[in-house]
Formats: sequence, C-alpha cells, structure tokens
Amino acid sequence: MNTPQTRPAGYSYLLKKFQLNAMPHWHISSITTIGIHRSIIQGNLKKDIYPNKYWPGEGTGDHLEFALKYDGLNLYYMELIFNVVEESEIVNYILSKPTGKYTRRIWFFYELLTGKQIPIDDLTMGNYTEALEPDRYYVVTPGERVQRQRIINNLLGNKYFCPIIRKTEKLKKLDLYDLRNKCENIIESYPPELLKKAL
Repeated sequence: MNTPQTRPAGYSYLLKKFQLNAMPHWHISSITTIGIHRSIIQGNLKKDIYPNKYWPGEGTGDHLEFALKYDGLNLYYMELIFNVVEESEIVNYILSKPTGKYTRRIWFFYELLTGKQIPIDDLTMGNYTEALEPDRYYVVTPGERVQRQRIINNLLGNKYFCPIIRKTEKLKKLDLYDLRNKCENIIESYPPELLKKAL
C-alpha cells in the first residue's frame, strides 16, 4: 500500500523554491499524491490539502495563479517573489494566456509592485475584471479602470500601503448590523455645536 505524500503548492511552493523567509500567511496549501481534499484549522491558520489533480505544474506563474485562487492575495509574498523571479518567466507565463483573469491580475500586480513595465502590449479587447473579488475582500467601489491589463483596480491603497481585508464570517456578520447607519443616527441625535466642540 502506497503512503500518501504531500508537497507544498501556491505561496508555500514559491517561498520554498526561492528560499524566502516570510511571516506566515493565514492559508497554506499542499497537494497529496493519494486522497481527497481536506481542511485543517488551527486557530487562525487554515491548511488545505488538495488531491493530486490540483497540482498546477512547476512554473512560478502557475503557482501564483494557484495561490490567487486558493490562498488569497498576499501582496507582501507577491513582492518578495517578483523581486527574485526572472522577468522572462513572468512574461512567458502572461503570453501563454494573456486574457485569463488570473494572468491579468498577476501582470497587474507585477507592474504595480515592481514599478517595471514588462515588454507586452496593452490589451485592447476583453472584459474588465477586478483586481480583488468583491465577494472575498473589502474593496473600493467604483474602482479605477486600468486599460493596460483591463483590470479594475479596486485595492484599498497603493503599493506603499494597501490593507487587504478578507470578508471573513465574523466581518460578514458585523456587516449585517449596518454600523454605518447606526453611527450616523447617533451623531445626528446630538446638536452640531456639541459635536464641533467634541471634535
């Protein structure tokens, strides 16, 4: 009987490949040779072990795409990886499927985080896709349209300061309380002169 073996995927694979030290991410992915998908939750850390059919390949772009799908966006990790990967590898990955939504996101994040423009022509056709999925993250609406990659930049900041806030179950529950309206109602219940003095 074969013993199942696991290997890292997504960010975990790339950090190991490039020998990068980084603060832990909230999500860790690995691929098993035998077995089905399973999740392990340890406090705020979630580990997902995926079946072998999920293995994305050996390329950096393939694992970045996997990471965006399953690990979520980590700009810190992406910048570390972009600073050590050969630009030609990113270029070849983008050229292999230039209109894919994950490819365009990686292209957008590469140029945003490195400040370099890679030698690929601007896209002229295709739908726009958000940099961050609004169902998974808190985003700016409406975002800024970036014609080059046909991306809607809905990030909450820029390359120098950009919080990434996931819509966790706890935060989704808080959204149901409509805190903004409650705060506005409290403020409106006080005379403007009193609020001015307090401020």
